[in-house]
Amino acid sequence: MSKSPYEIRLELLKLSNEILSTPIFQKREALMTEYHSKLTEQNKDKAVFPTLPDFPSVNDVVIKAEELNKFVSQN
Repeated sequence: MSKSPYEIRLELLKLSNEILSTPIFQKREALMTEYHSKLTEQNKDKAVFPTLPDFPSVNDVVIKAEELNKFVSQN
């Protein structure tokens, strides 16, 4: 059974969100790991909480979904 256009768009939005969010999660995790390792060392006073990257906006996700849709829709 084929998917409706609504289901396809929803899947494209989910995929777009995953594509954009995965590197952000990885970067945030790396920064937090580094921060926590500094807290456990001798120089606790020098451990500054890192500036974490922002997650993609809804607009960013929609733009990425439109890009994916163009690629998928090519003949």
